[in-house]
Amino acid sequence: MEELARAIARPDPVPGVQDASALSGLARRSVGFFDVLGQSVAGLAPAAAATTVPVITVAVAAGGSVLSIVIAALVSLAVATCINVFARRVSAAGSLYTFIALGLGRRASVVGGAALLLGYGFVTVFELFAAGHFLVSALPVLGDGRATGVVALVTLGGAFAWILLGGIRLSARVTLVIEIVTVTAILALVATTLARVPLDLAAVLPTPEDLPSLPLGIVIAMTAFVGFESAASLGVEAKRPLATIPRVLLCTVAAAGVLFVVVALTEVSAFRSLGIELGESDAPLGDIARAIDLPWIVTALDLLIAVSFFAAAVAATTAIVRIVFSMAHEGLLPVSIGRTSPRTGAPRGAIAVAVPLLVAVPVALRAVGADLSLAMHTLLVASGASFILAYALVCASAPIFLVRIGEATLWPIARAAIAVVVLGGVLVTFIAVAGSSLSGVGVAAFAGVLVAAIATLTIVRRRSTRLVRAVHDVPITSDLLGGEPTARSGERP
Repeated sequence: MEELARAIARPDPVPGVQDASALSGLARRSVGFFDVLGQSVAGLAPAAAATTVPVITVAVAAGGSVLSIVIAALVSLAVATCINVFARRVSAAGSLYTFIALGLGRRASVVGGAALLLGYGFVTVFELFAAGHFLVSALPVLGDGRATGVVALVTLGGAFAWILLGGIRLSARVTLVIEIVTVTAILALVATTLARVPLDLAAVLPTPEDLPSLPLGIVIAMTAFVGFESAASLGVEAKRPLATIPRVLLCTVAAAGVLFVVVALTEVSAFRSLGIELGESDAPLGDIARAIDLPWIVTALDLLIAVSFFAAAVAATTAIVRIVFSMAHEGLLPVSIGRTSPRTGAPRGAIAVAVPLLVAVPVALRAVGADLSLAMHTLLVASGASFILAYALVCASAPIFLVRIGEATLWPIARAAIAVVVLGGVLVTFIAVAGSSLSGVGVAAFAGVLVAAIATLTIVRRRSTRLVRAVHDVPITSDLLGGEPTARSGERP
């Protein structure tokens, strides 16, 4: 026992174990399961997606809309299992960007990193723009002019920066509470509706006439699930990340799939009962509330949806700044961008670069009077294509990574191969269909900005003199039995 006490009090140094993480500065091992869950849930934005995606899916897939959502949920679960190949073995702040580098290598990681940054960037601008719109709509006393919209967005931008700088625990808990309240309100409306309108289970199965439009419906439904993987960007900050993050990813996708199917079934059933075309509605839940004599809920829903979009923007930017932070630590971006707050561990260098740009775009769109529907549709198309490309790359990386570490088995490789084929088909279909319609602006934005981002990152990578591949977290001295415990594992730069 004396030897054991001595070993704990004065442990012998372990060869190869460092005193600090390669991603020093973040609040290492500081957030628990529910904080990580809050990041994943807010990144997916279930409340906002549940109120918008079923309508768009019905517009393109008609009677195949509910089945489209079911299939999209299954594809997203397959993507989650491929991401978990890495998340169970590697803790990283770079999320899919780092995982792609570990599988397909540095060049592919540049493409994946660019796609992720664009996906999160486009969706953040979309969500802030939408949050400002719904906020003004919920509070008509403010007026509905351009100036009012700009003031609302600037105010949201200030709150946005304050939450992000407050650290991951603040942002994760705020966003989780917001999503729980909003989803609860939506489910209450769903329950009230189903108490008055019979559930039309026939809506689950499409008619033969609906089958040709089913692939496009799946493509649109996939956009409802993007962002769930943002929890993987908390690999450094999460407690027990190798167990927590995989569990969170699967739970978030499964729960969101159930929510989206229930909401879609309710909307289809209610609108069929009311004799109204769901695809023609701009606010289906609001229309249902009015139809069942609950008009007061409309304002409450608008306000809650505005807050939900805001929470989603915070979650997306949380992922952006950690990817940028990782790129700075790899030598791909300037060292100053990798600085963190001594008090909260927030990556303040990345926040200082990203937040002003992300807030400026929706403010500019609102100031020039950009068409709300066109702007939001363009941003949604561009972000959806970016995410699907990143998902395809990480799924392609998983089998190579397993072979490289000597843990390859048949089922994970087959599952990843199927996911790559499906996602490749989804991306091609998405670009082909959107490019030949009014969504062509979104496809052009995706292609143009992606090429520019890849070119920029490639040039910077070639000129860098301090490049390191796939920086991720590893056990440090304070993680070992008898190691020195500190507030942030001794990780101040």
